[in-house]
Amino acid sequence: MEPVVLIQDGPGRDENALRWAAAHARLVGADLEIHHPRDDFRAQLVVVGYRGPGSSALGLGGHVLPLLAATHCDAVVVRGTPAAVDGRHSHVTALVSGGSGDGRVLRHAADFARRRGAALRVLHAAPQLPARCAADPDHTYVLDRAAAALGTVAHHAVLVRAQPHEAIARCTDTDLVVVGSGDSHDSGTVTKAALHHAPCPVLVVHQPVLEQHHGRIVVPAPRRPVHSQA
Repeated sequence: MEPVVLIQDGPGRDENALRWAAAHARLVGADLEIHHPRDDFRAQLVVVGYRGPGSSALGLGGHVLPLLAATHCDAVVVRGTPAAVDGRHSHVTALVSGGSGDGRVLRHAADFARRRGAALRVLHAAPQLPARCAADPDHTYVLDRAAAALGTVAHHAVLVRAQPHEAIARCTDTDLVVVGSGDSHDSGTVTKAALHHAPCPVLVVHQPVLEQHHGRIVVPAPRRPVHSQA
């Protein structure tokens, strides 16, 4: 089994990220390794810390967004309140958009909720259109598709009439927000909204690719992380 990898940027340790990574490694029965952004490594999950509003990239640190773009494994950015970091809310929230990546987001969120004994919330954010618009699309189909994908998995579906970053910021009773990775070359708008505004750790789920020779869905090994010089 590949390890859980904590990325350490700089001489100091992020105690919240270390605590979260260690707890998750114990939960899944994996080893925990600590690496720097320039290191070569293999991982089932990469964990990085939130550095606060005084650092670059709105608190994410210069290596986080390049790391998410460079690696093909899932990643968690540990941020938020101590209660959320320690999993005391017993809620996991999956943010769905109606796109093709929702299935994998839902599977990961359901797995995290099951392992932690937490309730699963499925959230879709859609801002209310101005009154002058002729018709406001019905967004309930997104939650209906999510329910079909989850099958018998118990969950609570919520449609929030707000911008994604506003809906994410309201998830104050959540221990983990699960989002897709967006475009393969750059984190999507909703993903960045979660990374910048979530009051809890954020799991960014990468999408599998179709292996051409065998015709099956696989998740490739992570590439070497890219270190930003900014």
